[in-house]
Amino acid sequence: MTEKTDSLACAESELAQCEAEVGTLLQIISELNVKMSALKIPRDPRDYETQTQACKPVSELKPSPLVPQNSPVAHRGTASVKSFTKQYSEKYEATGCSAELWTKLQEVLSTLESSAVRGRKLVTPHVHDDKKAQEEHISAARNTWVHATQVLVEMERELGISYPSALPTKERQKYQKEVLSLSKLNRKLSSSLQKYQEEQKKMEESILEIEEEKKRLREKLDELKNKWLITASCSPPRSPSLSFSRTPSPHWASPPFPASPLISRRMPISPLGSPSRPPRPSSGNSVLETETEHLQRSLERLKSRNERLTAALERRKSESEQISMALSRHEADYSALHMALTYCEECEEAYSELMCLHEARKGQNAALAEQEQTAPEQTANLNTANEESSCTTVSTQNSLSSEEFEEKTRVIQQRIGRLKQDRAAVCIPQETRRGEGKLSPDTGTLAGARRLSYLSSNNPKEEKTALLHELVNAREEMSELRELIRLKEKERCSLELSFVAHRCHGSAGAALAQSLREELEERSADQQRIEEYRAKLECGELNPGPRSHAIMTELQAVIQREQTLKRRVTSLRELLDTEMLECTTQRRVNKEEVTRLLFFHNKAMSACRNARKKHHEQLWRIERQMTAMQERHESQLTELKTTLEALKWKKEETVL
Repeated sequence: MTEKTDSLACAESELAQCEAEVGTLLQIISELNVKMSALKIPRDPRDYETQTQACKPVSELKPSPLVPQNSPVAHRGTASVKSFTKQYSEKYEATGCSAELWTKLQEVLSTLESSAVRGRKLVTPHVHDDKKAQEEHISAARNTWVHATQVLVEMERELGISYPSALPTKERQKYQKEVLSLSKLNRKLSSSLQKYQEEQKKMEESILEIEEEKKRLREKLDELKNKWLITASCSPPRSPSLSFSRTPSPHWASPPFPASPLISRRMPISPLGSPSRPPRPSSGNSVLETETEHLQRSLERLKSRNERLTAALERRKSESEQISMALSRHEADYSALHMALTYCEECEEAYSELMCLHEARKGQNAALAEQEQTAPEQTANLNTANEESSCTTVSTQNSLSSEEFEEKTRVIQQRIGRLKQDRAAVCIPQETRRGEGKLSPDTGTLAGARRLSYLSSNNPKEEKTALLHELVNAREEMSELRELIRLKEKERCSLELSFVAHRCHGSAGAALAQSLREELEERSADQQRIEEYRAKLECGELNPGPRSHAIMTELQAVIQREQTLKRRVTSLRELLDTEMLECTTQRRVNKEEVTRLLFFHNKAMSACRNARKKHHEQLWRIERQMTAMQERHESQLTELKTTLEALKWKKEETVL
C-alpha cells in the first residue's frame, strides 16, 4: 500500500509539474507573439542593428523556477532536441536573441513530452494491478466458501447431524465433486473470456491509435506541402523606394528572425550577379528531411501493426474454418453411423426371421417323424381307391407346406442379398483423426480431445451416437466412391461414342473416296471415247456436217466439265488427306485417353476393394462392440435392479 501511495504521489507531482510547464510555455509563446508583432521589417542596416539591440533584453529572460536545469527530465528533453537545435545555435551565435528563445522553447516542449510519457507509464500499471487484485479477491472468496462448506459437512458428519436426502451418499458426493469441478471450469472459462475481451479492447485501442496517427501524419504532410509550396513560390519583396529599379535591395531580403520557422517564407531569390547577397541557411531543407524521416518511421510502424493485425485475423479465420470442418465431419459421421445402425437392425430382423423359419422347419420335421413312428399298419382289405385318395391328400398337404417354406426362404434370400449389397455401401468412420492432440495457437485447447471419449464412457447413448457417426461417415465415403466410379464410367462411354463416331467418319470418307474413284473411271472412259471419235473425225472417216458441229460443241462443253471435275477431285483429295491425318491423330489421342481411363478405373476399383475390406473389418468390430454393449447393458440392468430392491428395502425400513 505504501508503494501505491508513493507512486500516486509521484504521479500527482508529475501532473503538477506538467501543468506548471504548460503555463510557462504559454507565457513564453505570448511574449514571443508580442515581440514579433512589435518588430518591423528593416529597410536599412542601421534599423536592423537597432532591432537586434532591442532583442537583447528578451534573451536575458530568467529560467523558469518550475523547470530546473539540473533535473533529469530537463536533461532528457534537451538531449532529444540537441540534434535539431544545433544547426541554428551555430549559425546565429552572433545575433543570439532568437536562437536562445528557440532553444528554450524546444527544451520546454521536450520536458513537457517526457513528463507526460512518464506520467502515463506510472498510471497505467496501477489500473491493471487493481483489476488483478479484485479478481484474486473474488477467487479467494470462492475458494474459502467451498472450504467452509466442506468443513461444515465434516462437522455435521462428526456430530451425527443428518438431513433427509433423496440421493444416496455416493451420488451426493459425486454431485458435490461435479459441482466443484464445474465451478473451477466456470472460473477458467470466465478468465479466458476476460482475456479475450481484454485482447479485443487492446486491438480496438490500437486501431484507434493507428487512425489517430494516420490523421496526424496527414495533417503534417499537408503542412509540409504548404511550407514547401510557399518556399518554392515566394518572390522577393520590393522596396517602395526601388519600385522602378529591377535590382532588389539586399537589406530587404534579410530574415527578421534567424532561427524562426518563418525563414522558409521570407527567403528571397536574388539574381546571380548581386554582390551583397546574404548567405542563405539550409534550415528549410533540414526541417523537411527530419519531418519526412519521422513520417517514414511512423509509416513503417503502421505497416508492421497492420501486418500483425492481418495475421491475427487470418489466424481467427483459420480457426473458424477448422471448427466448421470439424462440425461437417461430425455430421457426416453421425449420418454414416445412423445408416450402419439401420443396417444392423435390418440384419437383426432378417436373422430373427431366419431363426423362426428354422425352428418351424425343425418342428415340422419332428412332427412328421412322430407320425411315421405312430402310424398304424394299414389293412390289406382296403380298396385301392381309398389308398389313392389318401396318398393324394397327404401329397397335397406336404406340397403346400413345402411351397410356403420355399416362398419364405426365397424372400429371406432376397433380403439377405439386398443386405449384402447394402453392406458394401456401409462405411464406418475411422476412430482416430489427424491433428488430434495439437493445441490451438489462440484458444489453447485440444483440437480433437473429445473424439474417442465414448470408448472410455459407460453411457450407452454416447456409444450409440458415436457408432451412428462412424456409420454415416462410412456411408458417405462409399457414396463418394460410387459417384467417382459413375463419373469414370460416363467418361469411358463418352470416349467410346467419340471413337465410334470417328470410325463412322472414316468409313464415310472411304465410301466417298470409292465413289470418286468410280466417277473418275467413268470420266476417263468418256474421255477415251471422245478421243477415239476425234481421231476418226481427223482421219475423215466421218462426214462433217451440222450434226458434227453440234457434237463438237457438246464435246467442248464436256471437256470444260471434265476440267472442273478434275479441279474438284484434286480439292476433294486434299480434303480427304487432311481428314485422314486428323483421324489418325484423333485415334492416337483416343487410345491414350482410353489407356489413361483404364488405369484410373483400375485404380478406383482397387481403392474400392480396399475400402470394402476396411468396411468389412469395421463392421466386424462394430458387431463385437454391439455384443459388448449388450452384455454391459444387461449387467447395468441387473445392477439397477439390485439397487432398486435395496432402495425399496431401505424405504420400508425407514417407514417401519
